[in-house]
Amino acid sequence: MNFWPAMSAVATLSIGMTMGSAARAQERAGLFNPAPGMEFTTAFTNDFGKDAESLTTVTAVDNNAVSIDYTSSRGVSVRRDLLLRDRRDASSYVLGYEAGMPSVIPGSTSLGVSSRVLSELRSGGRSRLTLIYSPELAGIACNLELVSANQRMSLIVEDRIVEIAAVHARAECGEGTRTASGDFYFANDLNQPLMIESIINFSWEKRPRTERITRVIDRQGLPPEMEQSLKTIGKYDAYGLRFDFDSAELRPESIQLVREIARMLTARGNADWTIRIVGHTDSTGGPDYNIELSDKRAEAVRRSLENEGVEPRRLRSEGRGERQAKADNDTLAGRAINRRVEFRRTDGPGSRPLDAE
Repeated sequence: MNFWPAMSAVATLSIGMTMGSAARAQERAGLFNPAPGMEFTTAFTNDFGKDAESLTTVTAVDNNAVSIDYTSSRGVSVRRDLLLRDRRDASSYVLGYEAGMPSVIPGSTSLGVSSRVLSELRSGGRSRLTLIYSPELAGIACNLELVSANQRMSLIVEDRIVEIAAVHARAECGEGTRTASGDFYFANDLNQPLMIESIINFSWEKRPRTERITRVIDRQGLPPEMEQSLKTIGKYDAYGLRFDFDSAELRPESIQLVREIARMLTARGNADWTIRIVGHTDSTGGPDYNIELSDKRAEAVRRSLENEGVEPRRLRSEGRGERQAKADNDTLAGRAINRRVEFRRTDGPGSRPLDAE
């Protein structure tokens, strides 16, 4: 069974803002509003294994519902419709996706808790929430208690690492021998109180169910910052090149991005650049294995760019494994930040080999 929590959206905030002003800015700007084409990546672990990934795409938004498509590296592919009235007032939260579940589950939310739940937490410090945790729609009642209204959380927005404002709530659920406890981190936005992270311990499961939003994009294709970054500082970390789990096979949704990178590298003014493509992994698996995997992933990107018309003489690839981590490998968010493909120019003044760093 590949049942797991839904993905959530996020937004950028100025780091220096107070939580109150940050929350108000979020709500005024509407940065959390789902729009067709938005994509949300999440990393998760549970009883079925570690560090899988899933992708949620908003396909339609109308006056009644938000429609989403969900796929995961464990083989789940489903569609769900989230009713707007439930996103305002629902008292239940569906923790996952499974092929046999209905596309509409009235009275519940998936992308985050309802506005009512967050409003109660912010005004009174408490709320009630039923967690729907199985494909059969079994639920467990929870009491939520506010822990912090001033939480800061890192997230990849497009290809930039930013901080967002969040509310942390503690959950105590059930009674008797069938209980659960956990922690939720919601976007601090009454219009869109989306789930950023959840950690839930069910008494009948050995491993906690942990989910962490790692990346959000609001459009498809080449990030505008990539070309400018290569022109000015000579390097760029790309997070949109996705691979099958524990594999060097580029996923189909990455092909369009590869084509746009190739067009950028062959455009006038850029055609003399020489590029080193460097694969980076997290620390899951042994160091030698991670070097090999990252090398194969970088090579796969190089071959794909060559297939799209970039001259082979301009490209080199190598893997660095876990040796150049940017974040803490002990967390889902940190491991997601560390899994990346780096593009580094090796031509022109100031360029230097990777080993010189």
